[in-house]
Amino acid sequence: MLGKKMKFATLLLTLVLILSQPAVFAQETDKYAVEIIGAGVKTELKLTLEDLEGMPAEAQIEEAYIYNSKTGEKSAKVKGVSLAYILREKAGVTGENAEVTFTASDGYPIDPQSLQDILNTELKYVLAYEVDGEAVNNDGIAENEEITVYRKVKAAGEFGTVFKMVVKITVGEPVEATDVSEATSEAIQFTDITETYQFAEAAIQELTKKGIISGMGDGKFNPQGTLTRAQICTMMAASLGYEPKEYKGGFTDVNASDWFAPYVQAAADAGLFTGYTDGSFKPNQPITRQEMAAVAGKAAVENGVVAQEKMDKFVMEKSKFTDKDSVPAWAANAVAWLEAQGAFTGVAADRFEPAKVVNRAEAAVILYNTLFK
Repeated sequence: MLGKKMKFATLLLTLVLILSQPAVFAQETDKYAVEIIGAGVKTELKLTLEDLEGMPAEAQIEEAYIYNSKTGEKSAKVKGVSLAYILREKAGVTGENAEVTFTASDGYPIDPQSLQDILNTELKYVLAYEVDGEAVNNDGIAENEEITVYRKVKAAGEFGTVFKMVVKITVGEPVEATDVSEATSEAIQFTDITETYQFAEAAIQELTKKGIISGMGDGKFNPQGTLTRAQICTMMAASLGYEPKEYKGGFTDVNASDWFAPYVQAAADAGLFTGYTDGSFKPNQPITRQEMAAVAGKAAVENGVVAQEKMDKFVMEKSKFTDKDSVPAWAANAVAWLEAQGAFTGVAADRFEPAKVVNRAEAAVILYNTLFK
């Protein structure tokens, strides 16, 4: 009798163990480091640390990040994965302009980020799974999968470039290029046009009213942010009244499904932009001053502001810029003509710095002064 009881108890224990296995497995599969969701992505993701560590070499970032704290400037050796890579290659972001929200597991409030900043190759947002050679563990629970988001500092003394315990990244509804073309009848008051960017306020207001440029939401314009080649294509198309065109597949890194493809085609057909020798267009590459000048000059010719023959008579030899010799030949006539028209007022004084990336405020000034002033 005792033997039967022992056998029954053993059988019961075995059944309990077997039945409990699926629940344990489900709990394990629900573990992840960060979730990426929202109307601005095609594919929602739940990424584990193993997923992040297993991403290809071109996605990995391992370098020092400088950040500011209450006790002064600090540095951390960060190892992780590019957030821009994840959003583009894995989540399939559906636009360039959107608000991105980071949610922390402890409920600590984090200011919304702009998708434009995240996709900016200079800011290098990274999902760090290792900092200073150690696994990330800010919540004190070793078994939790955890990441910290870092980005490069944009301005000296800037705070808010490290985001701890981020468990969810939400990409909002994209602001498509077609939305930009809809003119607004009243001026929008942007709250982040500080004294530093007062030189651009009138241009920003006028271009916003014309629907050529837009803010980033929440009353922000983000004047210090950069603009990509694709975004400049859409601005130029809106400025010149070009209709978007069916993409013909002329560039290796532009797909027909990309939101900017019709505008790239329109700009390319008009001769405003050309690709690179390797067949690429580099749509997500921030635009430089020399590129902006060349495009603005071509737009001025297209719009009848100046004849090409007249622009060709303007040469850098007569420029007042002390670094005029560093302006490449392909941009020289445009830079010289734009300088003479005062297009760079507030943007460049003694030096032009042709290879410097244009920020949103500067781009607004150059475009407004060239085509609308």
